[in-house]
Amino acid sequence: MSFLSAELATAIAQFHWLRPWWLAALLPGIALALLLARRSGNNSAWQGVIAPELLPYLVEQDTSTKRQRLHWWLLLPWLCACLALAGPSWNKIPLPIHKQQTPLVILLDLSPSMWAEDVKPNRLTRARLKLIDLLHTRQEGTTALVAYAGDAHVVTPLTDDTATIISLLPALNPAIMPVPGNQPLQALEKGIELIVKSGFQNGHVLLVSDGLPSADLPLMNAQLENYPGIKTSVLALGTKDGAPIPSVSSAGKGGFVKDSNGNIVIAQLRETPLRKLAQNNGGIYRKISLDDSDIEALSQLFNSADSEQSQQLERTFDTWHDSGFWLVFPLLPFLALAFRRNVLALLILAPLVFAPDKSYAMEWQDLWLRSDQQGQKALAAGDAEAAEALFKDPSWKGSAAYQKGDFAAAEEHFKNSEASADSLYNLANAQANAGQLEAALENYQAALELEDKHEDAHFNKDLVEKALKQEQEKQQEKDKSQDDENAEEGDKSDADKDDAEDGEPSSDSEQDGQEGESGEQEADDDYNPEDSPENKEPESDTEKSAEQDKDDAEEKDSANAENEEKPDDAESQNTGEAQASAADEMPDEQRQALEQWLRRVPDDPSGLMRRKFEYEAWQHDQQMQGRGRASQQETERW
Repeated sequence: MSFLSAELATAIAQFHWLRPWWLAALLPGIALALLLARRSGNNSAWQGVIAPELLPYLVEQDTSTKRQRLHWWLLLPWLCACLALAGPSWNKIPLPIHKQQTPLVILLDLSPSMWAEDVKPNRLTRARLKLIDLLHTRQEGTTALVAYAGDAHVVTPLTDDTATIISLLPALNPAIMPVPGNQPLQALEKGIELIVKSGFQNGHVLLVSDGLPSADLPLMNAQLENYPGIKTSVLALGTKDGAPIPSVSSAGKGGFVKDSNGNIVIAQLRETPLRKLAQNNGGIYRKISLDDSDIEALSQLFNSADSEQSQQLERTFDTWHDSGFWLVFPLLPFLALAFRRNVLALLILAPLVFAPDKSYAMEWQDLWLRSDQQGQKALAAGDAEAAEALFKDPSWKGSAAYQKGDFAAAEEHFKNSEASADSLYNLANAQANAGQLEAALENYQAALELEDKHEDAHFNKDLVEKALKQEQEKQQEKDKSQDDENAEEGDKSDADKDDAEDGEPSSDSEQDGQEGESGEQEADDDYNPEDSPENKEPESDTEKSAEQDKDDAEEKDSANAENEEKPDDAESQNTGEAQASAADEMPDEQRQALEQWLRRVPDDPSGLMRRKFEYEAWQHDQQMQGRGRASQQETERW
């Protein structure tokens, strides 16, 4: 009894209303009940024709008394409803208030052995499908993807946008890696770096591979010993019997990779080092399966860490429990009675009487989603134009305009957004894609002044600086060639003048012929599709490097701008529109030649990723040479 009395005393001491303003709704209910009771007491039709002193003897009073009591009974459901809406509360319950951010870094093996077909259709395809299934289960937490072969490259940093990672998986294959080989140690170092630099002490690393060099196992274990909170799991692919590796250079011809002795290389699953790596570092080892048992086991491990952190948050943060729902049960009998007497239907239809004269169109989704939420939904569905119209926030409007390729509109929206490092970075991206490289460089610098550790701004700033430098070099070469042409024309005119003075004028027919040939040559130059600005191929390594740098910047933008943006697609769209307008002015023959030339352009969706990796490999080599060391040689090629 003492325990119950203590609990009751605690509840009384802690009792309060979560929404006390709803108690004011009791006053209209009480006033309405008093008014109805007064009217029912004076509502007899005989009062006007019978003397008041005779009325009690001639008219029964039971009906009037029952009506008065009914009015007070009707006040009870009103009272219950108001008290329930006021939110009575007297105890606290634990509630997590932070979203889980447990990091997961996926290390994807892109060595040539991933082409082996002992697992149908091949190891790489099965790895992609398994990763897609795993990413679909990642409802909370951040995820990163690192691809490695002879060196390692970060495909996406830690992000909660798994849709971006899924969209990049089809472009990953061993052919885009600049250095063939098998260096999981470098990939592990990059994965740990991503977790630690993001401020996490705990996390998961998932190695998706068909084996690792035995010499790397002790080095990887030693690396992970310094970070006891990071657990490493393995998803293995392949079979013990293995399979030959199809040669990329002989695709379609049935060729296979051979060693230096001319023997076909058989890529086998090296299970022992992979299993030891997972067992020694707190993770689990799973071999790829036909069902979802491997993904379920991995997801359970990754989500278990989320649950532990969630319990810790529940012990720290509490919230008041709303107990007003208990007052709904006394309302149910009154609602049933009101429904039987059609009172409930009358109450529902009563607001229609006060409908305004003018009605405004409103869609059903406006009741549940704000305009910004609707715009985000449209942007995720790929309708950037509709998303731009729906968004109210300038930053989101700029992202939608950027994705549809309207970089001028994106620039205006980003200028109107709140000043921050990200907004300046996005503004610079839009200006860079619009060709305003100098303005973009200034905004990249402004973003770095606000946030010096903005890696994407550093990366794109370097690319824009290189592009500006190479444009200046191209302009200098163009000016030099123009000066040479002017000098040649001057020499030619002097020679013609000397000939005229010597009395050797050309005939009109010859002059006309020369003019005709010159006109034809100029026409050919004007309409040659290979010489047009849209179609002219690079003529030097400098020009090629400039275009590669620009493509690298575009690819970097697509991985980091809000919500999955694709500047390369937008640039292709703008280029296509320019080509279409130029094609309208061409003769039929020239238009056909242009179309034929465009059909020869290869469709390579992984080209941007390849150039990004090549640029990073070049940077790594430059750093190693600057330190006086040669670049790391591959220990195992396949």
